[in-house]
Amino acid sequence: MIETSIARHRILIVGGSGGVGKTSVSAALGLAAARAGHRTLVLTVDPARRLAAALGLDGIGPEAEDVTPRLNSGGSAVSGELHAMMLDVRSTLNRAVERHAPNAERREQILNNRLYQNIAGRLSGSQEYAAMQQLEEIASRQDYDRIILDTPPTTQAIDFLTAPERLQAFFDSNLIRIFLTFSGRAGRGFFRVTDVLFRTLERLTGAQVIRDITEFFEVAESILEPFSAQSARARQLLRDRQTAFLIVTGANPHQLEEACGFSAALDEMGIKVGNVVVNRWLPPLQDKAPVVPDALASEQLAARVEYWQAALERLARVQTRAIDALEAQGVPGLVRLPEMPGAIHSLEGLAALCDRLCAGHDDESAK
Repeated sequence: MIETSIARHRILIVGGSGGVGKTSVSAALGLAAARAGHRTLVLTVDPARRLAAALGLDGIGPEAEDVTPRLNSGGSAVSGELHAMMLDVRSTLNRAVERHAPNAERREQILNNRLYQNIAGRLSGSQEYAAMQQLEEIASRQDYDRIILDTPPTTQAIDFLTAPERLQAFFDSNLIRIFLTFSGRAGRGFFRVTDVLFRTLERLTGAQVIRDITEFFEVAESILEPFSAQSARARQLLRDRQTAFLIVTGANPHQLEEACGFSAALDEMGIKVGNVVVNRWLPPLQDKAPVVPDALASEQLAARVEYWQAALERLARVQTRAIDALEAQGVPGLVRLPEMPGAIHSLEGLAALCDRLCAGHDDESAK
């Protein structure tokens, strides 16, 4: 099931609520794609230390690092390649200006403008904007056969996925066009001291602020069109046939309900959901559900063991019923990923997670 998504889609975007194992599943997907012979890049917005450890790295930086030699020497040989990279959100806007400015003089004017520096300082902290912009850049270069993107938690992921629309709407807004008109007239005495509106603005904000605004829009006009075009490409990329979303969720009912709502929101946005991975599922071990007492009747160790075994079995059945209900709603590509013995903090652990993910544990074999 997972292999089908890897085979059909070049870009897999992994999302879900916090603490459900998105980053580990993203790395396992990357390993599975590399095993299938693809030159693969795993992108993460905020890499967890355990992900770096699982890949045999001291850390993950803004430059792609080839993990393939470590995999091959560590017993997880692949026929493709696996690279890991942190999205460089701080310099994305500056690099875009440098790329789209028509000449060096205009580029320096924009980068040195105080209003731009203020805007850039705010946008550079916006992970969803910078990540979508950089994802589109990386995808357009065709350096990788498969790209796995680990996104922020669910609520931030919605902002992340709508960033292209919001950015394009900003660039296409009437307000921007008005300022461009103003800046074009500024050199011809449009902002006269006698102008009541701008006398008021100068009194409230200072004359330098008005000059910064007009200068910014005057020099930035040359980059608005390419910025808007790139935003449109990012929006199209999310809905392209080569892209699919993979939702990772925990196995408890409230987590599954949240995943179902997230899937519906993505569907409304026209974004394809390829798989829903139910992580850390506890498969039932007994034919019948045990009776769990409200309190321990004995302090003996055997009674404690029996109690916790029964409690875990009961939890497993609660999870399984909830997953069955989610399946009945027609959620696409449902994969049950059983609980791992421990955290993923080594190449061996990552390989084991990858094996479980690709084994399918589909709905028929799980029952």
